[in-house]
Amino acid sequence: MNSLEVWASPEWRHGAEQWIDAALEAFGVRRLGPAGQPRIRFWSTQLTVPTDHGTLWFKENNLGQLPEASVMSLLGELVPDHVAAPLAIEPSRGWMLTADHGATLDSLGSDDPAVWARITGDFADLQRRVAPHGERLSQAGLVLMNPEVAANFVENQLLLHTGLPADHPLYLSAEEADDVVRGLPTLHRAVETLRGVGVPLSLDHNDLHARNCFLPGASTEPLRFFDFADSYWAHPFSALLVPMEQMREQWATTAEDPRIQAVISAYLERWTDSASLPDLRAAVEPALRLARVHRYGSWLRLLVYADDASMRSYAPAALRYLRTLADPVLAA
Repeated sequence: MNSLEVWASPEWRHGAEQWIDAALEAFGVRRLGPAGQPRIRFWSTQLTVPTDHGTLWFKENNLGQLPEASVMSLLGELVPDHVAAPLAIEPSRGWMLTADHGATLDSLGSDDPAVWARITGDFADLQRRVAPHGERLSQAGLVLMNPEVAANFVENQLLLHTGLPADHPLYLSAEEADDVVRGLPTLHRAVETLRGVGVPLSLDHNDLHARNCFLPGASTEPLRFFDFADSYWAHPFSALLVPMEQMREQWATTAEDPRIQAVISAYLERWTDSASLPDLRAAVEPALRLARVHRYGSWLRLLVYADDASMRSYAPAALRYLRTLADPVLAA
């Protein structure tokens, strides 16, 4: 059975609820009713659990994102005010149980660029605090994507794509693979630029947007981020790609829009102890090029475990990032 069938089965539901009830008992929390299952997607499913301490959320990921529970647990130790840390995890299954932290930032429905500046700025604070802890996060299962290995990673994956049957959704012809290879020098140049700027590697959320952070309880508190399933240990500025894409779509504009540039500037201001602002700004485009590798990679590690319908639906997203590796981002 594929994951969609497993997560819809009574057997899986029974096992998950047994674990949830054991966790609740350990915390002295009482369940008030049956769990709900608001969604099943090929990448994850959730259960909502009503308790005398509010609603709790259970999550299980696609095997390609199994480490998220362990990574989130460690982030809860390293940056407890910046993440929605799980109350309990089962690392071997990738299970986690988390409190409901209320409304997410997208519930404001705001068009104000200050919202994006808050998201990226608060996330920069998280990145700076976890930057010394790459080894611990790697041991927890966070996938490494050092900039120096990105081009080799892509080249190795091309063997997978060209070796598939021609009717497979992830298939690439030899000519299409050659087009990707011709773009790899762009990644090498990006790495050379980043090597000259003194910004340490850190956590790239790889899906940073307003639906993945909770509104703070007070204006002085940081946003609490969640859904780190796509994350990499990589160049931190790569985290700007998804915000950039969403701002362009939200405002039907280009990356040169002053609102987008102001958000980038606000983010970079958090890093001025690492390099000068002009040097930091020069690192943004190279980091965004590498971010496309991260987006491609996160789709690929999910699609390995996809059912046929999900493969047909989402393989084009993975290939889109692969085919556009050499395309400029800020000038798009």
